[in-house]
Amino acid sequence: MKKLFLLSALLLLIGSAFAQTILYRYYNPKQGKHYYTTNFGEYGTGGNGLYLDGPQCMVFDHPDRGLIPLLRYYNARNGDHYYTNSFRELGRGANGYAFEGTACYIAQNPGPRLVPLFAFLNSNTGEHFLTTSRDEMRQDYTGFVFTGIAGYVIPLGRDADHARFRGRDFYRDHH
Repeated sequence: MKKLFLLSALLLLIGSAFAQTILYRYYNPKQGKHYYTTNFGEYGTGGNGLYLDGPQCMVFDHPDRGLIPLLRYYNARNGDHYYTNSFRELGRGANGYAFEGTACYIAQNPGPRLVPLFAFLNSNTGEHFLTTSRDEMRQDYTGFVFTGIAGYVIPLGRDADHARFRGRDFYRDHH
């Protein structure tokens, strides 16, 4: 019985150590801004001016060795959400941004099955943008400048990327 209990506890710890969740990307066409969340129930397929742009990648839902928080800030003046892995950058809030908390956890270093989460900034609009695809930036987004790698995440695969682009086309064709 004791061995079974220890084995169950070990399996629970291993499972929770690698708990992954989807990071969803939303788009507000009126503001030209993006929003990222792991909570699908927050906006579902859309709401509050946001449209589901699709799943972005897989991230982790709690801290663990090798993982860092992806922090979320919001600027009410321009509607921009800013995501960073450095609390020292804006602390509890600065430059018009208010600290909203930890969006998720991402790997600090590259590793097997991980891809970079690229960060971009459009200095004309003030929008910050995250993507796992450099090609996406070359195709759709002008005025954005690469600002660095926020961390490393688990890619969703070709089908999920295709679905995200299809959703974007659907939005453009119907609104």
